[in-house]
Amino acid sequence: MAGLEFSLTEDVADGYALIDGGLTIGKTSNTEAQLDAASPYGLITPRTEGFSVKGLKFFNFNYNKAAGIGTCSHCFHDNATDSGAREVKFSKLEFVNVTKKVLYQTPFRAILHDLDGTLTGQGADSWATPYWKHNDWTKSGECSVDLDVYNGILCTNKV
Repeated sequence: MAGLEFSLTEDVADGYALIDGGLTIGKTSNTEAQLDAASPYGLITPRTEGFSVKGLKFFNFNYNKAAGIGTCSHCFHDNATDSGAREVKFSKLEFVNVTKKVLYQTPFRAILHDLDGTLTGQGADSWATPYWKHNDWTKSGECSVDLDVYNGILCTNKV
């Protein structure tokens, strides 16, 4: 299902639970039928606060419905978690042959805080969240909707 998955961060200080460097690879020439048919994630983020990701590289998530980042580990149905969004901080990311960078999972609430612009391409302190009409600030010019690559809304640091 995922190269890396973190379910819970417990009650720790922000930035204590983190990935610092790493590599996650989707499809390679050394594959098997199950992987060819799958739609894996490079990383599935926790369903709790206080998690950071820096220096993670994503390669070859460019087939089926594969995605670099999925959200809310073990939230496969609406009753599995509360309905609140969790913030995850990202920096120094690299994507190579990744068609969909983010694919939100149930309950389709997450706050992805891009500290340096390497996730969203919107500059430092930008944001990615799932698309909900009440969060649509595209008229302001500071946000845009990208359902193909980011599965939601991207906003600059002015929002």
